[in-house]
Amino acid sequence: MIRIIAFVVAVIVVAAAATWISEPPGRVEIAWGDYMVETSPGVLAAALAVAAAIVLVIAAVVRFVWIGPRRVALARRRRRERLGYHALTQGLVAAAAGDPKRARRFARRADALLEEPPLTLLLSAQAAQLEGDDHAARGYFEAMLDQPATAFLGLRGLLVQAERTGDTARALELAEQAFALRPETPWVLTALLEMQTRAGRWPDALNTVKQALRHGAVSDEVGRRRQAGLLFERARALREQGEVREALRVADEARAADAAFLPAALLGAGLAKEAGRDSAAQRAVIDAWRHCPHPALGRLFLALHADSSAAERLKRVETLVANNSDHAESLMLLANQALDAKQWGMARQHLERAAVECPSAGVYRLLARLEEAETGDGDAVRWRLQQASEAPPDPAWLCTRCASASPAWSIVCDRCGAFDAIEWRTPSRVEASALPPDTAASADDDEQPVPAAAGTAAE
Repeated sequence: MIRIIAFVVAVIVVAAAATWISEPPGRVEIAWGDYMVETSPGVLAAALAVAAAIVLVIAAVVRFVWIGPRRVALARRRRRERLGYHALTQGLVAAAAGDPKRARRFARRADALLEEPPLTLLLSAQAAQLEGDDHAARGYFEAMLDQPATAFLGLRGLLVQAERTGDTARALELAEQAFALRPETPWVLTALLEMQTRAGRWPDALNTVKQALRHGAVSDEVGRRRQAGLLFERARALREQGEVREALRVADEARAADAAFLPAALLGAGLAKEAGRDSAAQRAVIDAWRHCPHPALGRLFLALHADSSAAERLKRVETLVANNSDHAESLMLLANQALDAKQWGMARQHLERAAVECPSAGVYRLLARLEEAETGDGDAVRWRLQQASEAPPDPAWLCTRCASASPAWSIVCDRCGAFDAIEWRTPSRVEASALPPDTAASADDDEQPVPAAAGTAAE
């Protein structure tokens, strides 16, 4: 409606102007050298309008000839970019969905349309990885190193490949390059720390942990534990080299870094005992028991008092566990020593309390030992051993990634290579699957009484 009104108003204005020009009388004369042009005002106005129109048409033609090809090229390039980014998007979706053929097809199309920008290199590398073509993927990742926008991603891809193939030296080199580019990135700090640890470069690894704490890549708790773990590994290496005194000093540093870090306490106390410093070893065990009671600490404490009588060792154990007397390990250590001292009532009291608060196979095995020593009742012993077979397993050093057990703590899992993944915890119990109905029925028919010796052998 507004356009119609504007058009009508414009027509009226033009008509009024034409009428005004044509109505007044008179003539217009133009002299140019020997030429004389004489006309009316209306004709002059019309001639000027036609001349202006011709000039505008010529200007438009010149402008089109001058910038037209560039506009056509720009439109073509924008269309190619639109199609290329569409292919790139489809390729990334295919890569995320695990479709290597479709991802590779869209990667080639995006390459052709976008002239290999950084993102197409990444898509091509991912497609090659999905197809299992590590050689091609490595080529794409190395090409990404030449472009600042993708150099960091290229380093990560090459680092992952080096870790997969077990090339630790190459992985360490790549991790150092990535750290030089972005030292605050959490995965870079973690990868660099793992590679330095596997290479035994303890001072460099400790510096990396400090960098991670400074940049907030790890929490204070995790940072302290990793510092203690690295110092523990360094102390253990020094011990293997025969440098017991230096190993003890480093172990003390590990305990200072994290007082609740059990492996450092065990190593420090053991080294003190080896060095003949029994008092220092005993203080280390008592301090560690306050934070993290453990069977190995109890065995070490008893070894420090091996020459004492059973009753004297029981009194010393009572002193050891006084600051953490409710812990299951404290109850079991007291019960075990009470058994040695033939204090049956005390042993039973502690074991029954442990069985209520934290039942485990070890608790019931000690109860079986108590029944055998106090009453000699074979039925009671077998019943306790049956309870032990059904109770949760005893805690062990387990890898949180592969669930494999280790005889001692290590900062790297010997089986799967996981970093800082070993913990002292209770293993998951594997229940036997039920037999099919027919098989179960036949098994019931064939069931025979279990000999008394079988229960003892099960222990």
